[in-house]
Amino acid sequence: MKVSNIITNNKFIFIYLVFILLFVLFSFSSDNYTYFKSELGLISILTVLSCLLIFYSFKRKWDLHKIAFLIILIFGVLMVFLAPPLMFPDEGIHFTRAELITEGQLYPEATDQGYLVDGYYFAIVVANGVTGFTFLEEPEFFNPIGDAKGYWSTVTNTPFYSYVLSALGILFIKILDLPIIFTVWGSRLCNLLFYAVIFSYLVKITNKDFKIPLLVLGTMPLLISQVCSLSYDSFILTLSMVIITYLVKMYNEGIKNSYLVIFLLSCLLISLIKPPYIILGLAIFIIPKRKLMENKKQFYFIIASLIIIFFAVSMQYMGLFRNMFNFHVVDVVQTASNISLQGQINFILSNPWIFIDLVAYIIKSIPYVFLVDLNFFHYGGFKGIHFINLLYMIFFFAVSIFYCNKVNLSKLKRIYLAVLFLIVYLGFYFIQYLQWTPVGSNIILGVQARYFLPILLLIPLILNLKNDRLKIKDLDHLIITLVIVFLSGLLILTISHYY
Repeated sequence: MKVSNIITNNKFIFIYLVFILLFVLFSFSSDNYTYFKSELGLISILTVLSCLLIFYSFKRKWDLHKIAFLIILIFGVLMVFLAPPLMFPDEGIHFTRAELITEGQLYPEATDQGYLVDGYYFAIVVANGVTGFTFLEEPEFFNPIGDAKGYWSTVTNTPFYSYVLSALGILFIKILDLPIIFTVWGSRLCNLLFYAVIFSYLVKITNKDFKIPLLVLGTMPLLISQVCSLSYDSFILTLSMVIITYLVKMYNEGIKNSYLVIFLLSCLLISLIKPPYIILGLAIFIIPKRKLMENKKQFYFIIASLIIIFFAVSMQYMGLFRNMFNFHVVDVVQTASNISLQGQINFILSNPWIFIDLVAYIIKSIPYVFLVDLNFFHYGGFKGIHFINLLYMIFFFAVSIFYCNKVNLSKLKRIYLAVLFLIVYLGFYFIQYLQWTPVGSNIILGVQARYFLPILLLIPLILNLKNDRLKIKDLDHLIITLVIVFLSGLLILTISHYY
């Protein structure tokens, strides 16, 4: 290798090491320094793997999709094993749904006591409590999978396809007759591998100037943590990346039938899980009018497909509401907390001025959702989170605004996308107010930053200001290095808090 290449490699490795030192200093507490063996070992492994990734990214600079696959695979596998089992948001509920599918229930069958399910994983829930134990601390995680049954109070009623990968992971571990914790790891790994393969392919096929922005979007720390979980978020986020990639391809290359079908089908599948995402389908109208109208039959197909999707999602959504609130779904928390769809609607109709309080609450919550809760695995309150999160936000918006992605939208179309963003944003608050907030409240409960990840993918299209590439030497390699830096920050937060 040339001397200049070695120097460049060392430069990026040095940048990485400086950031890691800062992250450790800001996130470690006195306990971490007192009992440092686990932290030292895990961070040493993380650092070595990251430095090898940086070296690889320079040596194989033209194979960005391979670099993307390795980044997601390495950091994802570390998250799969290092994050305490069933400690991602609502992961116990998602595990129950996936477990029921392995038992042949594509849709859960409720009883008056809850959902009857193989209860082998209840030991993990009991052991974890609210703090979360790792596989190094709790020997019960390695007990064999038994056949004892138990009742779980709450599951999701979303379409079964969103849990197929998680269920396959659990089923595979059951066939191998491995200990309990392997069911969590196996299902997490299935979701991660699905995302890694699809995303690396998307980076490979996307337009040259959108590859780096797509890499940054697809490696947001919160996004990576969610695709490493049992949640249906993994499925949603994978197809969200498909949507943004094919939207940009259609904008640049024109509307091909295969692109259009993939785009619309992805919109349908994620909207049936979370209805506000249906609005992403309307993003297709940023495509230049001449390309949209070039084939009249194709244009009519787009209109008809969007109408069908809206109708299908509306029917599905109303069905979900019926199932959740009027029939046999058992949810102790909802019952005890006075949560009722019909009761909340009646309250709104009799107290229309409540909207003023709710809008004020939504506005006041913006700093929390986008500055505190966003990007880092819902680690609110973890030592060092604010420092790492602030640096990441600067990096993310700098790339979104100043890296030339060749999607030069008019001001009107940027406003249009911003309106779509706002509709989805407010839509989640509205649903959470009806679905998860006690009747009569003047605040909204249950809104989490992860809900907004699919619409955050629109940010580079809305905010980008550059028509020409920045003349910064090795800019792409610097961005790849910083992607690795911030994913390392995600792991350091995990290690410093749980180990």
